[in-house]
Amino acid sequence: MHTLIGISALALGGTLAAGVRPAQAQAAAFPDVPENHWAYTAVQSLADKGLVKGYPNGQFLGNRALTRYEFATVVDRLLQTIADIKSGAPQTPAVTQDDLNKIQVLVDSFKTELTAIQSDVTKAQADITTLRGQVEDLRQDVLDTKDLANKAQDTANNSYGVGAKRKFQISGYIQARYFAADEHNQTSADHLKFPYGKAPGNSYNGDYASGSNGGSFVIRRSRLKFTGQLTQNTRYAIQLDASGFANPTATPSNSNSANNSAVSVREGYVNYTFGNGDPLKNIGITAGMFSTPFGYILPLSTANHIQAERPLAFNEGGQGLFSGQDYDRGVQVTGGSASLRLTAALINGTGQVSNDTDRQVDQVYRAAYQTGDKKLGIGVSYYNGHVPDYSDVGPAYQSRKKELTGADVQYNPTANIFVNGEYVAGKFEQRTYFANPAGSLLNQSTLALSSNVYAPGNKVEGYYALGGYTFSPAGAHPLTFAVNYDEFNRAKSGAGSDSSYTDQNLGFGALYGLDKATRLRLWYTKPSKVAHAPSSVNPEKVGLFVSELQVKF
Repeated sequence: MHTLIGISALALGGTLAAGVRPAQAQAAAFPDVPENHWAYTAVQSLADKGLVKGYPNGQFLGNRALTRYEFATVVDRLLQTIADIKSGAPQTPAVTQDDLNKIQVLVDSFKTELTAIQSDVTKAQADITTLRGQVEDLRQDVLDTKDLANKAQDTANNSYGVGAKRKFQISGYIQARYFAADEHNQTSADHLKFPYGKAPGNSYNGDYASGSNGGSFVIRRSRLKFTGQLTQNTRYAIQLDASGFANPTATPSNSNSANNSAVSVREGYVNYTFGNGDPLKNIGITAGMFSTPFGYILPLSTANHIQAERPLAFNEGGQGLFSGQDYDRGVQVTGGSASLRLTAALINGTGQVSNDTDRQVDQVYRAAYQTGDKKLGIGVSYYNGHVPDYSDVGPAYQSRKKELTGADVQYNPTANIFVNGEYVAGKFEQRTYFANPAGSLLNQSTLALSSNVYAPGNKVEGYYALGGYTFSPAGAHPLTFAVNYDEFNRAKSGAGSDSSYTDQNLGFGALYGLDKATRLRLWYTKPSKVAHAPSSVNPEKVGLFVSELQVKF
């Protein structure tokens, strides 16, 4: 527009100048328009006729853009001049009819150009309108596709409720193993069936039975976990195990249809966190079946363990203090901060395979602290409850006390070195499998009749120490060497206490990351002491080698 106006003004000036032939040179109207400038004549002519004037400082400022106000002033002066010509008023200098005719020719010429420009503008407007319609159609297609995707997500997730995100995540891991026991006397009755104890991988010491099961391929764990966040505050989790052992105390030789199941439930809970839903800043409530919050290694996912199995005192197998109790049913409250976590839980105390059988709710409390650099973690735990009872005969079966205190530490001075330790002690008024201090429990039938005997005031004690070194911990193929020692005394004090009820084990091995998802573990455990009834034959100390391939997703 400015260019068109400028051309018009110069053309107008040139036309009017052509009709002006001063008898002598006139003084320059503007000092910033020299006589040798290509537009000097036109500018001078317009100034002489009074159609243009300079700025207050006397300059023309020819390179400055013409404003609409200035253009209106020039046109007004031109129209006034034309009116004066028509009325016969004298003009100085004179503007002739020939000048007006030339102006009319210019106007007619510009009218043609403006018509062509208007046609182009009209076509451009039509194209823009068409493009806007196409964009709107595309936007609607995207919205329709998004709506279909949301409906498909709703159907797949099968989650309901106003404000629900309707999304879930799937994770899990598979541990495929081969275990092999040391060479031992397979015909004698005083050897371990295998160091795992009652279940393959659930515990690795203390089962008296005859047999020759020296090795086997097993799927130790095959876990599939679904987690989701329905709202800002509400989360849920369901974990399934498809390893095949529904009964955590089943042995391979007894893994028949009664003890074997295609799928079992390990976790199933809902969590509500107050405030903005951040569990590290607000109190949360969890209800359902969740990991028992005692100590460090018991609630720690077995996918992250260094040892092939939890140390005996903290083991979920039939020989430990938490038989089948790595997960339990109840309600728990969590709170604190990122560095200090506090947990209080009320649980059945019978694990994931049974309802409460001791008629009393067990209590678990834990406080865990971790430094900001994550090099040091310490925790204390307290368990106040009862040993699960499976009979209602006599008061003894209703008051088997289980009161434990625990402490744990995790120290990582560098990215390569780790040292972990955990201790538990307290009252556990049941001496599993080793109750008869005078007789021998070598016979399987005698074992079945004598297990789970009430032992008033019985005190237990257990601990483990784990240390290791990892090469290239942040690399593609980390390699870890580790050693573990654990001890568990089932009768430290109390009725019929005896040091023969103690287990001691030394384990060592290596873990190698094949890639980010796959890990190879080679681990060997050798007992130096095996618990047995006093005055009975000291069992063979059979070691166990485990090779495992774990895939985590």
